[in-house]
Amino acid sequence: MKLCPFCGSELNDDAKFCGECGKPLPEEAPQREDMPAEPVAAEAAAPVVAAAAPAAAPAEPVAEPAQDMPVITQMPPKKQMLSTFQYVLLTMLYSIPVIGLIFLFVFGAGHPKNGSLKRFSAALLILRLVFWIVVLAGLIVAMIKNGRLLSEALGQLVPAVTNLLKALFA
Repeated sequence: MKLCPFCGSELNDDAKFCGECGKPLPEEAPQREDMPAEPVAAEAAAPVVAAAAPAAAPAEPVAEPAQDMPVITQMPPKKQMLSTFQYVLLTMLYSIPVIGLIFLFVFGAGHPKNGSLKRFSAALLILRLVFWIVVLAGLIVAMIKNGRLLSEALGQLVPAVTNLLKALFA
């Protein structure tokens, strides 16, 4: 049996870590079998000049394992996933013209407890925005290709806006 140099507890001879404090034990230099354990007489007779070994540092005070530490017994909440039926119902709800758009903004930009609902709503909202941007870009391209329609549309739009501004500021 050997003792832990850090906390002084008794350990097995083959232990690499202390069972009490958990610190790794310093490895002792393994002796080779072909080297003698005792110095040769000629070497023993020769004076050995060694540098002064530093005084052994006093052992650090060992902290007792905390007995009053709180133990976390609660597991993190499981992620709530939407079922296929819920996805179908949400898609049907979101397809209602005005109400669906309101729900998309509420669930997609709000803070619902169900993260899956929030991600689905946000993705569908982005998909609809991209769809309408593509539709409007297609209409603009079609109007530019057919300049006559663009001039007619602007010819009707400019007088309507001017009349509206006159009515508002008159």
